[in-house]
Amino acid sequence: MNSKVNDIRIDIQKLKKLPTLSYTAEKILNLTSKELTHLDELVSIIERDPPIMSKVLGVANIVYLGVYKPITTIKDALLKIGFKTLRNIALGIAIFSLFKSSPEKEKTYARLFKHSIATGSIAQIIADKFLEETSDENFTAGVLHDIGLFALYYAFNNHFKKIEETVSEEITLIKAEEEIIGTNHAQVGKWLAEMWGLPEVVQEVILYHHDFPDKSLKYAKQVALVQLSNYIAEKLDYYPLGKKSETEFHKERVYKILNLPQPEELIFELKEMVKDIEDL
Repeated sequence: MNSKVNDIRIDIQKLKKLPTLSYTAEKILNLTSKELTHLDELVSIIERDPPIMSKVLGVANIVYLGVYKPITTIKDALLKIGFKTLRNIALGIAIFSLFKSSPEKEKTYARLFKHSIATGSIAQIIADKFLEETSDENFTAGVLHDIGLFALYYAFNNHFKKIEETVSEEITLIKAEEEIIGTNHAQVGKWLAEMWGLPEVVQEVILYHHDFPDKSLKYAKQVALVQLSNYIAEKLDYYPLGKKSETEFHKERVYKILNLPQPEELIFELKEMVKDIEDL
């Protein structure tokens, strides 16, 4: 590992520039469905943080609109979408709240946020509607896949700006990152997820979402789903950067794992479903 990479890893591991998990995020992460006494506690934690509550309700309605009548309260969300799904949506939103931005960075933060919410929502919708299977971690893995980009934007903003300027039709995001900082946001995100004790499946998705999905021995299906969802989010103009750039999408490998309609058909189906992300 070269010294530049090592310096960035040390900064992340020691949290010199990055926040620790907030009380809200840590409490949500620790709640489990087996501990039924925590149902009311989850509602209480979310309701005590109005900005998080507002976004949780917004995301719940994007992902589940058409399945349920509009979800208007956290208790309503708990009853309609279940404890684990509500917990996972709230966890993702709570983690994003750590990266509060200054006014001059607000556009960048909003763009990263909307790309991440779009990816997580698309992953959840595809799993429910097209794969007809539910995983507790689909939304969380999708929404946190680019947490490494948030880390670079928040703690290493000069590097982030240089990476953004370098990306072009010929130079992918991963290539630009490796040229400038000697590593990439997938690896940075994995370091951060490990420190925070996020679920193993989320860590694997973060690490491999631009790579061959089957590099993850245990979670290839989840990686494939999020890689596809990331690709679709970008095709729907939810780009993480201020310019359009081609993402790594290993279509043949993804479709070997997932039995799904072609991306063009999915994009057509999903376009209307995720349009309300603009309002978050």
